Amino acid sequence: MTLGIIFLVVFIALAFEYINGFHDTANSIATVVGTKVLTPRQAILLATVTNLIGALSGHAVAKTVSSGLVDAQFVSPLVIVCALLGGIVWNLITWWFGLPSSSTHALVGGICGAVVAAAGNNFSAIQWSVEKVKDGKVVLEGVLHKVVIPMVASPLVGFTGGFLVMGLFYFLLRSARPRFVNRFFGKAQIASAGFMGFAHGLADAQKTMGVITLALVSATAAGTFAETPGWLGFLKMGKSPESEQGLRLLLDPAAKPEALRDAALTLEAEGAKLPRGEFREAFLTLSAKAFAALGDDEAASRTGALASATHEEALAAEEARLLPKLPLLGPMVAGKHTHWDTVLDRAMDAARQGGTAPLPAAAAQVRDLSPDVPVWIKIICSLTMAAGTMAGGWRIIKTLGHKMVKLQPVHGFAAETTAATLLAATGALGMTVSTTHSVTTAIMGVGCAKRFNALKLRLVERILWAWVLTLPAAGLAGYFFVEIFRLFGWID
Repeated sequence: MTLGIIFLVVFIALAFEYINGFHDTANSIATVVGTKVLTPRQAILLATVTNLIGALSGHAVAKTVSSGLVDAQFVSPLVIVCALLGGIVWNLITWWFGLPSSSTHALVGGICGAVVAAAGNNFSAIQWSVEKVKDGKVVLEGVLHKVVIPMVASPLVGFTGGFLVMGLFYFLLRSARPRFVNRFFGKAQIASAGFMGFAHGLADAQKTMGVITLALVSATAAGTFAETPGWLGFLKMGKSPESEQGLRLLLDPAAKPEALRDAALTLEAEGAKLPRGEFREAFLTLSAKAFAALGDDEAASRTGALASATHEEALAAEEARLLPKLPLLGPMVAGKHTHWDTVLDRAMDAARQGGTAPLPAAAAQVRDLSPDVPVWIKIICSLTMAAGTMAGGWRIIKTLGHKMVKLQPVHGFAAETTAATLLAATGALGMTVSTTHSVTTAIMGVGCAKRFNALKLRLVERILWAWVLTLPAAGLAGYFFVEIFRLFGWID
């Protein structure tokens, strides 16, 4: 793996984010433009600022994309390139026809298709449903729980929410003058559009961030950055080649005590080098468990104390943040720091009850760890998405804001508030919910509350077909790109 390939991955990922601006950020501002509350330039500026704030406020979705969907052993930078190209092809096709398809599901489909091809048509490389321990609790992750179920549920919630909110407004405003309603909600929609941009940044702008982070983690573990100059040190992630080798030793149930001690010492040393964060705490905690298994209580106590201090520092840093203290929005952006001592104890207890070796079970938990997304990745992805919206988002804005149903400010406020609340809630949970699905179905619900025939059903049918086809179409595209790369000898 060369440094040039890594830069190629980052470049194509940013190209995907730029094209994503045609789709998803355009979706997030379509209603405020369609109601003529803001001009396209004003709406794009608002979306740029609020997207950036949302993207900087959390990283749960990015961590879902960077781990938890596919088996990491089949992921390489060139496989990621194929996945991104698959998503880009489908995004461009649907953008050309002005259809608000999901960039989220195009990316997920591209990743799954590319990994299946890289694994030799082994569909078990996709993590459909897996149990993981997080914050001391067993949670269900994988494509089924993080992608498929939200893909079905979020449009239903968006449609129902838009219908009910708009129905409530019709009841409350039945005696109000139209001029007052338009003036009030014309101002209120600026706030709802800002909330929509924030929720989009929190939930949807993070997909490409997760892909870039995944590529950098793989490259760091492979030693790609070992000889890079100091000014490129920001590219390195927490899992060095040495720590990767230590994890492999601990994953071996037949490993001898000498190998286990070497692995424990390696993880202690690598963890001590790292700044505050989950990798540092996880490596030190696993090292303590390995020393304890070897009967070295002094070393276990030493590394355990370092891990505990790291966890307390993380909690103190979260307590010092301002955003989590805000009402309503606070719980959505609050960091949830894993207590690795509890996580590993639980994994080891489960292994003992199942009759398997406990230490490899603990090492498997650490191996699946994805890092926090660095701030520089968040900023560059957010700005790239804003540039894409500015360049080509009008096709999608025209479909949603003008063609599907005629909108007034009160309708735009209801649709944006419904969609933004759905995105913010699911984004905080790390679910890869589509902005497209959320805002489009909210607009449909608002239109049906007005009257059922207000919707242009032929256009709605075209949009729904684009949604249904996105995952498999992008998956096939990613699959074929891997086969093409293999034909040229670029992928083994």
